[in-house]
Amino acid sequence: MTEDVRALLADAYACYRDSRRASALLREALDHLDEPLRVGITGAAGTGKSTLTAALGDWPSRALRDLELVDDPSPTKLTDASIRLLRHLDPDELATLRPTATSTFARQTAVEMVLVLARSDETGAGRIDALLTAKQLARRAWREDPLCSGFQGVIAVAAQLAYGARASTNDEFELLAAFAAVPREELERHLLSVDAFVDPAFPGPVSAETRRSLVTRFGLFGVKLALTLIRTGCDTRPKLSTELVRRSGLGELRDTIAGCFAARADALRARTAVICLETVLQAEPRPHSDRLAARVERFSVTAHDFRELRLIADIRGGRTALSGEPAEEATQLLGAQGTAPEERLGLEAGTDPGEVYEAGLDAVLRWRHEAERSDRPLAERAAAHVVVRSVEGLLTQFTA
Repeated sequence: MTEDVRALLADAYACYRDSRRASALLREALDHLDEPLRVGITGAAGTGKSTLTAALGDWPSRALRDLELVDDPSPTKLTDASIRLLRHLDPDELATLRPTATSTFARQTAVEMVLVLARSDETGAGRIDALLTAKQLARRAWREDPLCSGFQGVIAVAAQLAYGARASTNDEFELLAAFAAVPREELERHLLSVDAFVDPAFPGPVSAETRRSLVTRFGLFGVKLALTLIRTGCDTRPKLSTELVRRSGLGELRDTIAGCFAARADALRARTAVICLETVLQAEPRPHSDRLAARVERFSVTAHDFRELRLIADIRGGRTALSGEPAEEATQLLGAQGTAPEERLGLEAGTDPGEVYEAGLDAVLRWRHEAERSDRPLAERAAAHVVVRSVEGLLTQFTA
């Protein structure tokens, strides 16, 4: 795909060489094909964009190492995908996020955004079940709100908690453990607000400055959750850190970025380049630019990655009739856990190629059967056809 787009943009660049603006944009798009995938983190002020960028950027994850995270990119900065932070799943704000680009290709392939219900630790006035409630709200919105369809996920994340937990120190754990040892009834009223937590009447010798530092790092909700977890068995810093990060939603977001963005880096960069070309074609039509537009249209029709991403989102968002094991198998074959043949087929890396081929052949026969079943709804058969196309593409890698 990348080489086809590179050739397309090279021809367009030759056509628009006399236009400074057009040639600069096409040159930038061409160069970007060889650069890391660029993921913008956007949202209104106060949603925690910088904290989330830091939490993801500092994560030593192989899945994210080839990404460039851009905190609040400017409108002129080329980005390939985006993570949009929202404090609330407000219908008016969600409506503004629907694809409105003038580019037909951009609308047809709008698979580049994940929504984050940010600062989810503040849900329900920061009660101890705030994160669970926020996750339920996010999941329900993704499955039931038409305004949330088309996004690659709606995920609740408490970025401050995640960042504090990932960077937590042994001294902070010892401090939290000492607080957890204080009788619950004695500590309870000091956990009602930040002011109460740093009040001089707080039990024990820990200074107000140290307590303020702790609550700045973890948030008051994070402190309360940490104390609960320590009391219920997280008796070491690694255990506590792991559990806090897990509950923060950061891991779910990382996996979504890895599966929907990082694994599709080539396709998403190619999409960015083609959108740039469409922008040029619309702004500066030329006598022969219709030939370039036709090539863009052909590219749109044949780009299977975007159909896979859209179907993965539809299955996970509960917008298809597929459920249970068939849904899990379909998303795996579509590449949700990785696009290598072994990953699509649920096999170990390094599996004998003959075994991989046989597993692929078995999958394609089963899904062809599903695609041809007349007793199934048309939408379900259409989804099965996409899965069949994915597995057929996989098998072609073994028949060259």
